[in-house]
Amino acid sequence: MDVSIRFLRYFVATAECGSVTSAATKLNISQPSVSAAIAQLEADLDMQLLVRRPSRGVMLTPQGSEVLRAARELIERVEQFRAATGAVNVEMRGELSIACFINLGATYLGQLIRSFGEKYPNVDILFQDIDQQDIFSALTSGRVELALTFDLDLPSGLDATIVAQRPAMAILAENDPLTRRKTVTMEALSERPFVLMDLPHTRDYFLSLFTAKGLSPNIRHRTRSFETVRSLVGNGLGVSILNLEPKTPITYDGCAIVTRPITGSPKPLQVVILTPQRLRQRRLAQAFTEHISDYFSAPSGSPVH
Repeated sequence: MDVSIRFLRYFVATAECGSVTSAATKLNISQPSVSAAIAQLEADLDMQLLVRRPSRGVMLTPQGSEVLRAARELIERVEQFRAATGAVNVEMRGELSIACFINLGATYLGQLIRSFGEKYPNVDILFQDIDQQDIFSALTSGRVELALTFDLDLPSGLDATIVAQRPAMAILAENDPLTRRKTVTMEALSERPFVLMDLPHTRDYFLSLFTAKGLSPNIRHRTRSFETVRSLVGNGLGVSILNLEPKTPITYDGCAIVTRPITGSPKPLQVVILTPQRLRQRRLAQAFTEHISDYFSAPSGSPVH
């Protein structure tokens, strides 16, 4: 059963004014409109709410008294809801749920949330740092409104806004002989033990860089952790390829790693903001999207190079 809030407002006004005529004057609408709305409300609820008394106005029935109390509470909640959503629109106040690709989260998310909070202190960013497949699921299910990720195997139904590009780079231990080269070939990397970032869609991208050259990597270790890749490489257990370079070359366990461009500039990754096509973005989500774009486009916006 669907009940019109407008009809409830007309009913409350009529009960409070004591007559349809007075209610129509208060609401600044015609008397027949009020009468028709109340009649429709009674039909929708399948009960009589008012007793019409010629020349003496209206009187509430027992059911009408109960509905009047409930209607007032409901209208108050509607007003509170409108006030809350109005605050979000005007003052950027409220919560925004987002997703971030796990590696991008460790590299960018803290600065993005902090700088956005400085502009909009009354907004709470609720985030999930997850892999690519989980990002797709979170967006299509509506658990998040937008996501910051890479352009890896994007499905239909999502809009992608490119905000940055990150090249593929060779990751080497500090004492690796390959560090003496200005660039490293895919052939040289294929000859060495390889540490693979083993996340859904991500692994396919890195493997495709070898396939494009007719090569196969000598995979020695697989891990889902960005920092574990760096640590294994730093400890001399293999080489790797990554598209992100944190500010520090030191791994968690104190080893040093070195990055080198890859000869021929293999396919880079695009950093994108994903939003569901079917979802009309709230102003709050639009503001965060613009903030991300500004962050990456500013000369000092990207903290890693």
